[in-house]
Amino acid sequence: MLELILILAVVVYLVSKLDARHFEQARADQGQDARPDAAARPAVPPRPNMRLQIEGTQRPLLRSTGFVKGFGVNPLTLQDIRVYSRFGKLEQFPEAIASMLRDLYDRGTAVGIDMMELLFHGRDLREGEAVYFALVDAAPEPRVVAFVDKLRQA
Repeated sequence: MLELILILAVVVYLVSKLDARHFEQARADQGQDARPDAAARPAVPPRPNMRLQIEGTQRPLLRSTGFVKGFGVNPLTLQDIRVYSRFGKLEQFPEAIASMLRDLYDRGTAVGIDMMELLFHGRDLREGEAVYFALVDAAPEPRVVAFVDKLRQA
């Protein structure tokens, strides 16, 4: 009998500690931190809406941005997306786009088999395809991910 009471006491103690931690976390998430030094800490300012400016691209009208998941981009962190859709070889692309693709490849953010073939194996951007540039809000700073996919229109 004593063992049951002891086990019950331990369980009640653990639950009370978990509830206290849960409530503290909830208050901190809502900005109502109960600690006195919370007012002394500076608030993290929200990031302004970020936009891409890439010469020769346009902002597509998309019904959904879920397709970016296939290229390692979380749609919830997507800030902006631009598209280049004129078919041809990389040498026929505007210089700003070709140099940006090479730079993104060097950074490791030009992704996908089609992008590698476009950059290094003379593959054409075919009719009905596009090069997408996705601006992603990531830590410590935003990044741009480029990939080739079918041209999506609203």
